[in-house]
Amino acid sequence: MALVLDKGDLGGFLSWLSGGYDVYAPVRRGDVVTFDVWAEGDDVVLDHETTNTPVKKAFFPPRETLLEFKGGEVNAPIHNRKVLVFGIHPYDVAALKVLDEAFMNKTDDTYYARRRKDSVLIAVEHGEIPNAFYGELGVDLDGGYDVMLLDEGDHYIFDAKTKRGHEIVKNGHVKTRNAKAREPRIPKAGERIIDLEKTSRFLDRGPEHEIWRKLAEECFACGVCSYVCPICHCFDVEDRLDIAGSTGERARTWDSCMLADFAAVAGGLNFRGKRHERIHNWYHHKFSRAVKERKKPDCVGCGRCITYCPAKIRIHDVIMECEGLG
Repeated sequence: MALVLDKGDLGGFLSWLSGGYDVYAPVRRGDVVTFDVWAEGDDVVLDHETTNTPVKKAFFPPRETLLEFKGGEVNAPIHNRKVLVFGIHPYDVAALKVLDEAFMNKTDDTYYARRRKDSVLIAVEHGEIPNAFYGELGVDLDGGYDVMLLDEGDHYIFDAKTKRGHEIVKNGHVKTRNAKAREPRIPKAGERIIDLEKTSRFLDRGPEHEIWRKLAEECFACGVCSYVCPICHCFDVEDRLDIAGSTGERARTWDSCMLADFAAVAGGLNFRGKRHERIHNWYHHKFSRAVKERKKPDCVGCGRCITYCPAKIRIHDVIMECEGLG
């Protein structure tokens, strides 16, 4: 026996979920599929190749108010709604594991943690992903989710993995039927394993190798690779005041170490003012510093940075070149 949801009842199931959760799902917005809060009438696309935005936005929003003040009173916004992510791919689940370590390892980032701690992840198997190389990084695609959706043509099998996963399917939409769960079908996305020790050794030599200067001639330094990355989590904090200075807010927004003013400090100094320095820093952080700090790169090989790079830079190929030079 298995838990089954007919595809024709998907909208009703999501509507039921949205009564208790902010439901993020891969929805169609014009010509693209993006992770966004689901609303009645949205077209959910579970057979998508990849999304143009990562699911990190559900827990680490692009812009978030940290506190508001008026006169002598200071208040932090209250977020009571729990988060449920529907239709997440396993490599994005792996990315959330890395973000959890960054935001919740030693000291909780309150704003991230309160969304993430009681969240529910409903994953879905997938086909080939353009530019993906998670297999070459040895990314662990098992676990971390509460339910795995298995596509059986006219219905989905709900393979619940956790207590929370079993609770979320107790409703009138998911039914018990004579069927059997199976292993999810997930392509390997690359056979060989990248030698991160060699890659890190080369990256540790600094930004003056010709590879970085050559990339600086091609790269627009627009930061798209950071914004579409499911792990990049640089942010800026800004205070906005009214003209009298008595009312305002403190907010944080996504930032990127690729941007020209990211490393600018008081006095006009910019300690990574040159583009090739910023490009090297991005790779060095992901494939050297992160590996030393957390025993894994700040990358799950989802390929979004390649797919959406306007300069058509193949990040995977750059990593391979670094490995060869190490």
